[in-house]
Amino acid sequence: MNLVKCANGHFYNAKKLPCCPHCANEEAGVFVEDLTGAKQDSIDTAIPKQQLPEKYQRAAASALSGWLVCIDGAMRGDSFTLYTGASRIGRDASMDVVLFREPTVSRICHALITYEPEDTSFTLSVPADAASPVYLNGQLMKAGHSATLSSHDRITLGECVLVFVPFCGEAFRWM
Repeated sequence: MNLVKCANGHFYNAKKLPCCPHCANEEAGVFVEDLTGAKQDSIDTAIPKQQLPEKYQRAAASALSGWLVCIDGAMRGDSFTLYTGASRIGRDASMDVVLFREPTVSRICHALITYEPEDTSFTLSVPADAASPVYLNGQLMKAGHSATLSSHDRITLGECVLVFVPFCGEAFRWM
């Protein structure tokens, strides 16, 4: 814990918070005596659309279809949301699944996972111009090829191993 005192005399954990939460609450009009949250309705929490990151705008426009969970590599323990349609995987912030701490993953579209709601299928594709290998359950996939994914398949991109976890399928799909 990194306990610090702000200019107004409030104490807070600087290891977890970038600024004093007490001062931020006072600026927002929430005071310590409002511990019940009774004044919360009077505080505007709307975020203008232009301030929302592209990733959140896409999430609002498309339904969740599944997840990828990193079980090995620099991002071990992290999970990533897949949406209806195509989800591009790479290190660049413009990708849908951003593996920014994985130096062995291609920056732009190392692989692609597509969910088709009509037949509730998931497909893993390797771009035709792929320079880095993609393995599905230990088997090398050729550039320009694709394969149907099943629950808990393992996808290896460089030193990163991801497990595929579908949400949509036979038991549930969005109407």
